[in-house]
Amino acid sequence: MNDTKNRQYAHLAQQLRVLQANLSKTSKHMETMSNQCNEHLVGQLGKVHASWFMGGNRCFEEEMLGNGRKR
Repeated sequence: MNDTKNRQYAHLAQQLRVLQANLSKTSKHMETMSNQCNEHLVGQLGKVHASWFMGGNRCFEEEMLGNGRKR
């Protein structure tokens, strides 16, 4: 191979190393983001579920104990 081809292949190899490093960083960032989103989502779902339970309990008490409006 001539000198130009060797230089081009060396440059390509260097660019591929940079690409691989960037992909590795991106993968780590995505994993961190995924963990944070999952933690936040689980907390939000817990709050929604608890509010539904409390609302249902209040409605049940009003219906069963007669504390609600008379129809």
